[in-house]
Amino acid sequence: MADLGDIWQSGGAGGLTCGHWATEAEAEEYLAAFLNRTALFRVHRQVAGRPMFQRHFQEPKGVRADLVLEPGPRLVAEGWTGGALVIEVKRSGQKTGPGYSQLLDYMGTAWSLDGGVCVVANFGFLFPVEKQQGPLASIMAQQHIGTASVDGGRLTFYAGESRVLTVRETGEARLGCTNIGHGLGAR
Repeated sequence: MADLGDIWQSGGAGGLTCGHWATEAEAEEYLAAFLNRTALFRVHRQVAGRPMFQRHFQEPKGVRADLVLEPGPRLVAEGWTGGALVIEVKRSGQKTGPGYSQLLDYMGTAWSLDGGVCVVANFGFLFPVEKQQGPLASIMAQQHIGTASVDGGRLTFYAGESRVLTVRETGEARLGCTNIGHGLGAR
């Protein structure tokens, strides 16, 4: 039986990013263009951030997110309560473990947007990765980190096994579950 470290580094189901993008820049360009076409988010690219805390064994380091998504008026009017999202993009065929580790850091980071506005993301997603299952998915949902992938013209965001949001390029949004991961301490 695999231990938790093995599960984390393998990424659970498959352990590799999916899709057909040869470079991270290509994947990021595709995702940013897709999201801009939806007109549901204000898409911020290559956003600098500042960790709000660090563990005693960590060394301070600059943090930069590939994408920070600020929900737009249409998405909020449809009932979105999931706040801002941060996305880490990888090229296809890469191990997912390092990206998940980055997302853990990103969830405790204040992101500097245009005009000096800072936001803290409510969810972080690794793209392009299919939905995860099992023990890893449970940890991901608790930490509000997850996966994002495109299938059939839909971009779907999952936090563990919970679907958080599905969007189409046409601007159609299907809201999912954002009321997860509130426990702290003993389970």
